[in-house]
Amino acid sequence: PSSIKNVVDSVCLQNSTYAKAKKVHLINKVGDNLPPVNIDIEKIGEALDNFVNNAIKYAPAETKVEVNSYIKDANKKMLVVEVVDDGVGLSEEDIKKAFQKGTILTNKPTGFEQSSGLGLWIVKRIIEEHSGKVWVKSKLGMGSTFAFELPLSE
Repeated sequence: PSSIKNVVDSVCLQNSTYAKAKKVHLINKVGDNLPPVNIDIEKIGEALDNFVNNAIKYAPAETKVEVNSYIKDANKKMLVVEVVDDGVGLSEEDIKKAFQKGTILTNKPTGFEQSSGLGLWIVKRIIEEHSGKVWVKSKLGMGSTFAFELPLSE
């Protein structure tokens, strides 16, 4: 069992210089009061880093990227981690194929960074290996929320 807060803190710290360079406000809203989860810290860190790094990569200057976490439904005992941005958003078509292997979405990185089309697929694999699930909610022009949920430790 590990603290998701520590993973989020580490990922936000790793991405803070990148965010500053792109004039993106990276905000860590994860509190200290979350229960432990059974995770491979490195793998979950890799998954979260992909979400945070992508949000920054595609963010216009002077927008924000927030990392939140909360307990979803006390009965199901699931911990949700979400990365919310107020950037360009995704089309319905891109949302449908976001987690497919090799998919390069329509939006282009704002700083001419590269995209392999593998990152979100890798995130999906990592989260599913932890008995969790991933999803994205987005509206074109309104930003996106990329999230995953993991079962809490018993």
